[in-house]
Amino acid sequence: MKFNITGKLVAVLSLTSVLLVAAMATAIYWSFQKGFISYLTELELERLDQTVADLGAAYRITGSWNFLHGNHEAWMEYLPIAKVALPPKMPSNRPTTAARPGQPYLPPLAPQDQTGLSTRLRLLDADKNNIIGPPSEGDNALLRPIQLDQNTVGWLSLSPLPVPESDLDRRFRDQQLQAIYPIAGGALLLALMIGIPLGRHLLKPVKAIADGAHALTKGNFDIRLEPQSRDELGRLVNDFNTLAKVLERNEQLRRQSMADVSHELRTPLSILRGDIEAIQDGVRPLDQQQMVRLHNTVMVLSRLVNDLYDLALVDAGALTYQKSVIDLTEIIQEASDAAEGEFAKKQIMLATTVDEGLAIFGDERRIRQVIDNLLKNSLRYTDSGGECRLTAHRKRRRIYINVEDSAPSVSQDELPRLFDRFYRVEASRNRSRGGAGLGLAICKTIISAHEGEIVARASRLGGLRMYINLPAENPIDE
Repeated sequence: MKFNITGKLVAVLSLTSVLLVAAMATAIYWSFQKGFISYLTELELERLDQTVADLGAAYRITGSWNFLHGNHEAWMEYLPIAKVALPPKMPSNRPTTAARPGQPYLPPLAPQDQTGLSTRLRLLDADKNNIIGPPSEGDNALLRPIQLDQNTVGWLSLSPLPVPESDLDRRFRDQQLQAIYPIAGGALLLALMIGIPLGRHLLKPVKAIADGAHALTKGNFDIRLEPQSRDELGRLVNDFNTLAKVLERNEQLRRQSMADVSHELRTPLSILRGDIEAIQDGVRPLDQQQMVRLHNTVMVLSRLVNDLYDLALVDAGALTYQKSVIDLTEIIQEASDAAEGEFAKKQIMLATTVDEGLAIFGDERRIRQVIDNLLKNSLRYTDSGGECRLTAHRKRRRIYINVEDSAPSVSQDELPRLFDRFYRVEASRNRSRGGAGLGLAICKTIISAHEGEIVARASRLGGLRMYINLPAENPIDE
């Protein structure tokens, strides 16, 4: 038989209540047994007040306890136990005062010990040495002082009862212990009354999360849960909603990526196919101009395939880096010199300002890939007659690289999304200008692998500014 979470919680509460009551019953039984016997012993000791007074009076007359040493019959006469009359021929050894004139002599009483007091009561001297009575059994005996003129001349020592002796005592004990059973039943009933609604209330959000997780496994990423508290379960619900949003966004990106990849591959392939078929049909001549056009189309396909391959390596965690101490100044300057001709053809002024001695620990090929990608984006999207500025400088422990261009720009809301795969700003940086929207995503991965950061901001020139910072090699404070 399988229990749900509520049933398990109720079972745990019930079992805990039963064990707690059982432990309490055991503790009460032990404590009551010991305490009740001690209580009876203290009552017996209080009934020895006359014995204490008689022993004190006898000590005053004799001046010592010698009259009781080894004299058990005399000792029994002092015990408050049931007694019967002795025959007149048996004298008493108990010191007494003289009989009054005309008063007949009464024979002493023979002791009849029905409570076992004689086996538990003993007389001790002032130094607590045993005078008469059974030997002491441990340190649990109760003591009553025998005082004479405010001086302690002896002690009465009484050992506790081993068990209740009378039926009345046993009945009283049993009545007290039997009260535990309704307490146990009440605790169990209370655990059920509280555990069932409490379990359902506490586990309601857990059940909702379980149902939501089941929906996620079926691909329903649009599901959201309503937080009902601010405790750990409430935070778990918020985390679940965040997870659902991420999964929904990733699914949308996956579908968009598939559509974009299909389009990006289909467009140049269609162009390439149309040109080849036109050449085969004799519509277009196979001249140098046509060869350049075919070559450009193949290069577009090649760049797209390379970007997709890099992204596949990123997703698999297999994008390799061969890091060493590299001269960032030289890398940036070479990338700028290589792109200068293309910028000039489009009548875009490229201004480069790079400090000397910029060294980092990184992969030269990957860093060059980032700089080339940023320059190509600026060349592709900046209007003719505009301007592009490439700067790099060092400040203390970091090296800062900026690539900013003139119009057109990007809205503030769209800036963080520029690093998403296949994302384009349709108003200006759209598919008609080339590119598949993968370059910046790859750049962000490379910069992150070099413990750096890349962000997109609005440029003072009216366009876009790519801001990179990287840790400098052997940083020094300025």
